[in-house]
Amino acid sequence: MNSESEKFKIMKNILVLVAHPNYKESKANKALVEAARKVRNVVIKDIYAEPFTVDNYYDAVKRADIIVFQFPFYWGSAPSLLKKWTDEIFMELYENPGVSGKSLMIATTAGSEYEAYRAGGRDMFTMDELLRPYQFTALYAGMGYITPFVVYSVSAPNAEDYIKKGASEYQSVLERLTE
Repeated sequence: MNSESEKFKIMKNILVLVAHPNYKESKANKALVEAARKVRNVVIKDIYAEPFTVDNYYDAVKRADIIVFQFPFYWGSAPSLLKKWTDEIFMELYENPGVSGKSLMIATTAGSEYEAYRAGGRDMFTMDELLRPYQFTALYAGMGYITPFVVYSVSAPNAEDYIKKGASEYQSVLERLTE
């Protein structure tokens, strides 16, 4: 650190909520979690493995400046437990400790290639269009909404290349967000 202002730089805290119903078999989401673990000021909670109570998430949400919903994208959405978490836990925390002023980011993995998520593409809609309900949730709760992070082609024959590149980019995005 060279300047006086850098000595007192406050880093933002990030809470990554992993919502993967079969995390043990996951390659892409595991790689993203491992990348996130390398970033200072990141707390990771697996909603499939953690007790499903407000008390279990209260302190982590309170300390977080940014909340990341990380999940595999399938059937046009996130796994159902993330919706349940949002309905039961997030809405309770909406009031106390409050999420207003924090930001929400979606980090997701998609089996299809980027080109499939276009008007006229195989999946017919852009990922931004498909993730719009999360943006609404953030805005309704008084949160900022950070452009989603998507790793495409995780089911392609050369998926390992996409996953490796995606994990590296995810780490970089999280590092920038903590600054």
